[in-house]
Amino acid sequence: MRVSTYEIILPLIGTDDKEIPGKALLINGLYGAIDVVDESVAAIFREGELVKLPFALRERLMVRGHITRKDEEGELADARLLGRVWNKLVGHAGTGPVILPTYDCNFRCPYCFERHRLTRGQEWLGHEMKPEMVEAVFAALQKQRDKGHKIDGVSLYGGEPLLKENKETVRNICEHAKAMGLGLSGITNGYDLDAYIDLLEEFEISQLQVTVDGVGALNDRRRLHRDGVPTYDKILQNVKLALDHGVDISLRVNTNGDNIGGVKALIDDLAARGLQEAAPEEREKAHQEEQAAKKAGKPKPKRKGFFSYYFKAVSEPADSPTKVTEQQVMDAILAAGIPPLEAIRKQSQYSMPMHGLTAAMKQEDYPRFAPSFCGAEQGMLCIAPDGLLYSCWDLVAMEEQAVGFTDEEMGRFFFNFSKAKWRTRTADLMKPCQTCPYIFICRGGCAPEAHRNHGSYFRENCGESKEIFAFVAPRVVGKKWEETKEDELTVSLAGPVSRLTEKERETLMTSTSQKEMFDIIKEAGIFFSEEKNEEKQR
Repeated sequence: MRVSTYEIILPLIGTDDKEIPGKALLINGLYGAIDVVDESVAAIFREGELVKLPFALRERLMVRGHITRKDEEGELADARLLGRVWNKLVGHAGTGPVILPTYDCNFRCPYCFERHRLTRGQEWLGHEMKPEMVEAVFAALQKQRDKGHKIDGVSLYGGEPLLKENKETVRNICEHAKAMGLGLSGITNGYDLDAYIDLLEEFEISQLQVTVDGVGALNDRRRLHRDGVPTYDKILQNVKLALDHGVDISLRVNTNGDNIGGVKALIDDLAARGLQEAAPEEREKAHQEEQAAKKAGKPKPKRKGFFSYYFKAVSEPADSPTKVTEQQVMDAILAAGIPPLEAIRKQSQYSMPMHGLTAAMKQEDYPRFAPSFCGAEQGMLCIAPDGLLYSCWDLVAMEEQAVGFTDEEMGRFFFNFSKAKWRTRTADLMKPCQTCPYIFICRGGCAPEAHRNHGSYFRENCGESKEIFAFVAPRVVGKKWEETKEDELTVSLAGPVSRLTEKERETLMTSTSQKEMFDIIKEAGIFFSEEKNEEKQR
């Protein structure tokens, strides 16, 4: 009997942002169990003297997975099993197309991770995706769907996807997406957005990410137009215009040493312009109404778009004089007077664990056990104007990093060995991650950051994940505990995993049949919602 290898022990913090006296938090990173215990229990866990625990409590915490009779290899076997189940039944079941109409851009942002594009010359940059390639891409996507891949939507990316001179190409892409019943979203600098309002409405483009980096001149020298004209006011005018036409806008603020001092001024200016975030309840109500209309075959209800904004540290080398950490960005948000729980939502790297914890504490499903950091290791497919395929959008235009290409004549994607290699970049398969308590929290970290820090996209990258989780979990769980006073705040995967027979485990670890694996997992109850079962099978 011992403390689980995957155990995380943290304080519990209340909504007053103070530690709750006498209480502590146990989180099992493997099984997803979240439990509030007395601090004296946490002290026993730290010491490893589990015989000091009261019998009933010890047995309960063993059922939850915090205490185990398995050795390290036994728990590792569970981690590998859960990772393989997710990869085979969820992570590899879909395709997330990201289409680049062009590599060209009307901005010259000094920190852009696609700066390498500019060395190719304007003729190459200005190349748009030809109609024949658009046709081939969507024929290939249909073939993916025919094979059983789930494809829900298309995201537009670049370069700058919404250049006003590229509108016909974008329209062609949207028409093909609509014909396949795919939703549309995009990532844009927002400068030419006013030229696309009719198209946004016609094709019901639901969500756009737009970037500003500060108020006025601060933004203009970072979000730098190639013609040298100011950008800030026009971007925010276009944001308001899109919101008025029912498009949800997520405003991203790339933050480093050049603009971190302008965080408060930007927050204040957005508020002064009436760009306020909607309450979560309002968003949920609108979502339910839209789902009900879709189910009834009715048009999507008209509404104004929802606005939100978040901050993210710019990815830069460690020795860059302008590099800041995610924690420094969080500190700047807090210094602007934003309360901690709200600040967590406004810092992208902090909001991710918050969403996972919040979902798990609803107890509507088992905690998420995805071993992949992002879509790059799963089904995301970035499709360049020339039809080359990339797993990660940070790597577009790096032709040596392409994972395949689009055959125009056959209307089919062809993949090389690199595509399969990206599929192996998951926490259950990377040795340093396998016995880490954060295996399904950090999930191996960002591949481009791993390359920046270790020289390989296929290494782990811990980054600030432990520090971020140590800030987020005590506050998010503490708020829930204050509301409910329940000590068991999630269901735990320890139970259903322990009930699998040796034969079932062997099948899950060796089978190439998704149906065979799914039948076992369904019987075990791990995907116990019938609606979700059907969704995952599509």
